[in-house]
Amino acid sequence: MTRLVLAGVGHANLEVLRRLGARPGRTAGADERQVPEASLDLTVISPEPWHCYSGMVPGYLRGIYRFEEIAVELAPLVGRAGGSLLLGRVEGFDARRRVVEISAAAAGETAGREVPYDLVAFAIGSDAAGAAAAAARAGDAVLSCKPIGRVVELRRRLDALAEAGQPAATVVVVGGGAAGVEIALAIAGRLSVRSPASRVILIEAGPAILAGSSPRFRRRAEQVLARHGVELRTGTGVTGVLPGDGARLLLTAGDRQGEASEIACSLAVWVTSAVGWPFFRDAGLPLDGRGFLLIDAGLRSVADPRVFAAGDCGTLAAFPGTAKAGVYAVREGPVLFRSLRAALAGGRPPRYRPQRGFLVILNTGDGRALLAYKGFVSYSRWAFRLKDWIDWRFLARYGGRR
Repeated sequence: MTRLVLAGVGHANLEVLRRLGARPGRTAGADERQVPEASLDLTVISPEPWHCYSGMVPGYLRGIYRFEEIAVELAPLVGRAGGSLLLGRVEGFDARRRVVEISAAAAGETAGREVPYDLVAFAIGSDAAGAAAAAARAGDAVLSCKPIGRVVELRRRLDALAEAGQPAATVVVVGGGAAGVEIALAIAGRLSVRSPASRVILIEAGPAILAGSSPRFRRRAEQVLARHGVELRTGTGVTGVLPGDGARLLLTAGDRQGEASEIACSLAVWVTSAVGWPFFRDAGLPLDGRGFLLIDAGLRSVADPRVFAAGDCGTLAAFPGTAKAGVYAVREGPVLFRSLRAALAGGRPPRYRPQRGFLVILNTGDGRALLAYKGFVSYSRWAFRLKDWIDWRFLARYGGRR
């Protein structure tokens, strides 16, 4: 028996689970044939009993989708794969001893546990840079969207801020990448229904939002943010966070004069650049400069072929500039399955090469979406319909339902 541990159920491990559970006669071909159950002792670690689909999170925040529509129950998938589901958050990893350490999750547990493995595949996403330090200073006035399951708490907090009789709230979104833009627009739309006097401010330390995108796409996004009342401040870094009636963000104002050097807010939402989870630093394996596991073309650690990583938590040594975006995690799912199958059978692993570009569609929360592809830019209802179709099609593969 080979002890296979799937640590986290990000997009790639979700696909591995689906393929492990494929039954003869119901697969799409030889590539999805099931690994013999007799050879595998499968454990799946997840902090929650569901997979929350990140592509529909902004729509959930805005109120377009219900939670049960964006979440996939894990128990049926794990059951079909012949594995066991262990609820807990990964908090440590020792490659030398071959154990994954997880937090206590079940009622009555007072300590975490160690899960031994022969093969382990991480799909646990990324942390938001500076989020933990900010939360340590300002408590629950700072909320990160990492891991993605925290979106439930974020929506609850937004609704509490918008309750009748409450003063108008100020919500600051820190980080002007694609996720920051989508979340700022979703928050503005949700608050506008019951608290129209509330402010939403999007802060980006760099000179422009959506770094790496075309100038045309960035300009269109800025217009959409302005249309929905989101105040944009670029070239503005957060240098410190202080507690108060909410939180106080200490800022650098770039080269502009007269702007406030701090912002008091009811809630600060951290959506900054991706960094690796701290426990990887103690694992004894090579990492990149941001703390992600360095992996080869077979999605294996460059130093340990028993350790795999996919999605945000791994960086391809041959393509270190690959964006931390969900599209790559989805594409890596079949590769990870084939690589694990090769490890189990003693075969040659596949070689993954990331695509050079991809379709970008941002949900703007107003029945429209911002789309960019090979120089073409659209802000339209048809772009949202396309995104909605893509998202539902993805979820349907794993048992998601409208």
